[in-house]
Amino acid sequence: MVRLTPPRLLLAILLCALFLFSPKLLHRRRGYEPFFDRPPSTTPVSYGGECSPFTDGALENVVIVLKMTSGQVPTQLPAYMSRIGHCLTKEHMLLFSDRAERHDDLQVFDALEHLRPEYKYHNRDFEIYDQIQRADHTVEAEPLDKYKLLPMMELTWKHHPHKDWFIFLELDTYVNWDNLHRFLSHFDPSVPYYFGSPVRPRKKPVTAYGSSGIIISRAALNKIMSRGRMFAENHHAPGTHLFGIDMTKECCGDQVLARVLKQSGVPLRGYWPMFNGESPSTLRFGGEQWCEAVLTLHFGDAASLHRWESAREQPSKPLTFEELFTYIEPLLQERADDWTNMSDDKIRSAKSFDACRAACVSDSKCIQYEHSAETCRLSHVARLGHAQRPEEVVRWSSGWIVDRIPKFKKAQPLCKGAHFVHANP
Repeated sequence: MVRLTPPRLLLAILLCALFLFSPKLLHRRRGYEPFFDRPPSTTPVSYGGECSPFTDGALENVVIVLKMTSGQVPTQLPAYMSRIGHCLTKEHMLLFSDRAERHDDLQVFDALEHLRPEYKYHNRDFEIYDQIQRADHTVEAEPLDKYKLLPMMELTWKHHPHKDWFIFLELDTYVNWDNLHRFLSHFDPSVPYYFGSPVRPRKKPVTAYGSSGIIISRAALNKIMSRGRMFAENHHAPGTHLFGIDMTKECCGDQVLARVLKQSGVPLRGYWPMFNGESPSTLRFGGEQWCEAVLTLHFGDAASLHRWESAREQPSKPLTFEELFTYIEPLLQERADDWTNMSDDKIRSAKSFDACRAACVSDSKCIQYEHSAETCRLSHVARLGHAQRPEEVVRWSSGWIVDRIPKFKKAQPLCKGAHFVHANP
């Protein structure tokens, strides 16, 4: 046994203190690999075009699966298809809703149509479903949303059992298709993979957030199908069951899918911030999200982002958060009333907007601030935020120290190419 003499004891204490309090150890950056500008592929790809990488056939074995409500079909689907529909063939897409109908030359499938009667009887959510079948678009279909994803898995397999990758999206999910192709080129679809932006619900498996997009490999979908056979009465009729789960007690379809996948031996491989649940306005731009490649965002106004993309100086280069910052940068101003820029690094008291600004100016790292009532919030990262209506007598006003923005950008990590982050988890 080693004796802990006073010098040895002192050395042990010093080593522990160094480990516990070293900033480099406490704030280690995520691991990453270089993100391919030109991934190794048997198919040559020209990035940066309006329909790349679809025009080169690089996503020939990918199926895009859209989940929506029947009310979104006439109101939001046309705009979505106008952006990307001309780049795709029917073989690339599957559309699912809570009511079967046609959209132009595309079939929208009812994800719930084949569910067995016991799932619908005595379930108040399916009273809404019956109204929707009578083409009542005034009905709020949101309660049905959580039921769709599991049947969609089996129905997707029925239509495309031999495709390599299945990308489950919502109409407000933005995708950078060039980066997504670069990302998928790292992986073998014969291995069971489940990708997305990780969310950690309490006492539940780590989940890919549905609005950020969910990617499942061919092997993972086959595992879901194998598990589903335990609950199906007719193996030739997919989408008839909910994998033995009482969905009336569940919050969200993406959480239940994560459970089924984990039970099938496929845990999530999360790739945040590349898969991201924020929009450009709510992103925290800074060292934590700067050099990483952008794959997906949860963003309703994708049309404006696509217009910005079309004007990029080097469209063939991987899009990073550093470059995405230039999308919001022109909107940062000295003052915006009835607006929250979501500052949240420091909170202090301030009786006025000007006093709050003075507090930010006195903090050399502060780039923006927000004042409401007598509360002042400061931030060391840049964020655009969103409109905030007054609540009774309380109003929100936000500001940015605009002349600090160039210094803020220089203080961020030097990006020598886009980063492909390691899985988390």
